[in-house]
Amino acid sequence: MGAVPRTPFMRAAVYSIAAPQNVTVVESTRVLYPAVSRRSEGHLLCRVVAAGVNPVDAKCVIADKLPARCVSLARRGVEGCVVGFDFSGVVVEAAGTSSYKVGDEVYGCMPPFKGTYCEYVRAPVSQVSNKPSSISHEEAAALPIPIVTTIQAYRAHGCTEAGKRILILGASGGVGTIATQVAKAYGCEVTAVCSARNADFVTSLGADHVIRYDDPQEDAVKVLRDGASNEAGRFDMVFDTVSSHEGRDNDRLYMQRLTAKPSVLRESAKHAYVTIGGPTSYWVRSITKRFLGVNLFSSAHDHHWIRFPGCASDLKEAARLVDTKSVRPHVAEVVPFTSEGVQHAFAQMHSRRQRGKVVVKVADA
Repeated sequence: MGAVPRTPFMRAAVYSIAAPQNVTVVESTRVLYPAVSRRSEGHLLCRVVAAGVNPVDAKCVIADKLPARCVSLARRGVEGCVVGFDFSGVVVEAAGTSSYKVGDEVYGCMPPFKGTYCEYVRAPVSQVSNKPSSISHEEAAALPIPIVTTIQAYRAHGCTEAGKRILILGASGGVGTIATQVAKAYGCEVTAVCSARNADFVTSLGADHVIRYDDPQEDAVKVLRDGASNEAGRFDMVFDTVSSHEGRDNDRLYMQRLTAKPSVLRESAKHAYVTIGGPTSYWVRSITKRFLGVNLFSSAHDHHWIRFPGCASDLKEAARLVDTKSVRPHVAEVVPFTSEGVQHAFAQMHSRRQRGKVVVKVADA
């Protein structure tokens, strides 16, 4: 079950520009555990069993949101910060008024720069939920950012009801595998784009139609546009989990080609080409939209920026989907909580070749 730590320090993976992949695990010398004396009604002290690895971790949280000339500065800005957002673990301290108790298994997201690749976290209650009972801690740690991102994006674009048609780009990746399953759980018709080697895997997730982007016999975008030649064949939402700030992810010009008239989106679908990664300009527009209420995106485009505060309800919904067998996280690899293990996980993130998620095993359950 675990207990409140007796030492003032804990092991943690931190950003380090001197280390391979800009990350290293420090051994009880630099990182204080979340002090027990700082009690808060709105937080839980949890022992971390497993931490999910996300692309944003390998990109130093903010480096993927800034111009290329600022990346080095961004890496220096996070020097020494604990890595990670997603975790699964066990409650070791809870306020008397909390609905959680010591020994409860929970999973969730930490705020930026607080970190989860560490032995203990003090997690906001508004960002955790009971762990799905039907899966392991390693599987649960693979869920938070991908499934919260998906649920929030589908809800924002009216795609949580049966009969909607969704196109998912990058259906075999960390977010794509979850997005495909959640869409099917909600009764949507799913067209998925992935590589030929992952086609059978994506079909097994429930995709109704699978298009291979690397098929030498046909161009995936042309196939999609031909299929959307009339309103019945068009989509209510395109969920682009591929495009990012890196040129190699944008070579296929998916958004430009799929939204060019006649678009693959239905006429009623506004701001329904949804990205989750992209250049600095996307993030600037997202900030403007969130904090000023001004939408500067084109009529076809929206950029989804996950909301962490209050995501406990999304995590609860995710647990329901998992425990009813509608969704199953796919863990590509579990790595040890060592410098070499975390560095390997980051290298896998940069490779863009893993199916599902990589997870760091921090401790035994």
